[in-house]
Amino acid sequence: MTYLIPLIIFCFVAVLILLIPYYKNAAVREQRKPDIAVYTEQLKELENNFKLDLLSEGEAKRSRVEIERRILSAASNEEEVITEEAPNNLITILMLVLLLMSIALYSVLGTPSMPDYPRSLAEKARLEGDQAEDYKNKIQLRERLLTRLSSKAPDTEGLVYLSRLEMSLGNFQSAAKALYQAQAIDPKNFDLQLMYGESLIVAAKEKVTPAALVVLNKAAKKQPAHPGPKYYFALADYQAGDIEIAYRNWLEISRGLAEQSPLKPLVDYWADKAARELGLVQGLPETRAPSITSEQAETIQNMDEDEQAELIYQMVLQLADKQTQNPDNIEGWLRLSRAYMVLGQKQNAIAAMKSALINAPKEQKEIIKQELEKLTKSQ
Repeated sequence: MTYLIPLIIFCFVAVLILLIPYYKNAAVREQRKPDIAVYTEQLKELENNFKLDLLSEGEAKRSRVEIERRILSAASNEEEVITEEAPNNLITILMLVLLLMSIALYSVLGTPSMPDYPRSLAEKARLEGDQAEDYKNKIQLRERLLTRLSSKAPDTEGLVYLSRLEMSLGNFQSAAKALYQAQAIDPKNFDLQLMYGESLIVAAKEKVTPAALVVLNKAAKKQPAHPGPKYYFALADYQAGDIEIAYRNWLEISRGLAEQSPLKPLVDYWADKAARELGLVQGLPETRAPSITSEQAETIQNMDEDEQAELIYQMVLQLADKQTQNPDNIEGWLRLSRAYMVLGQKQNAIAAMKSALINAPKEQKEIIKQELEKLTKSQ
């Protein structure tokens, strides 16, 4: 609990810094009463000048009105007293009480005993963990590579390799710096531009920054049809709140990608996420395994393989019969489709999935359509 002593001291110092100016202006000052006698003398002098024909009647009248106005104004403020607010000791006491209560609350609910985790400790944890050997090898490899790159003119291949090493070590800013040098050496290289743009996004914690967009635009001009920059442009739209635009662009990108493309799962994930946020689709209902009693489970275990296969087939037929009576049960169609796949009856599985698509509500049709396409393309 020794941490409380310096904490209390620092808090009291902070409160004193606030209270000293507050008490410094404690004196109360009163405004002086206006001297109306001056204006009275001015009126007398005005009358004398008028009698001596030094002023015309109009000039005398205007001057008299102005002096009378000043007298009225001064008279209305004659009793007014302007004071500065004197320090309130109750406020001071309340501030100190709240300060002590905050410290007490932190000592009970906070985690003051938890040590901080400086970079040196994080480095030490990596060197002592399960993957310590791999981490040490990467560190040594990076040092050798840096030495080699500094001893001669840097080459793009070495810089790209360095960026991958830095990425694997979690040094995203250093990885982006290496790729910046690489694309500066070969500014016409599309792959280097794309990798540099991606590294800027990773370094910004997956945020598509304006700097990354500048780089990606340069890459897109070199290969306008490439899906890589398009994917990140859609991600930028999504992060800017233009979810509908991002969704349409991701769908277009996905349609142009081959099933084996490593980018397709990522694009489909974001397209599905955007569709859910727009309310266009809902997730597929979870398919539950049929509930059976412990006696039924024991009976099934005692059967041979042929008997078990026949039982499963009968259960699938029962499920199919129930679905014809209750076609709106989308979960049932999905269960039936998967059951047919287990039995190796792909055409029946496709037919069941088509029934699910026909009977599904509007918000589920898109995702069931995707499942049907996957099922149709599967071998």
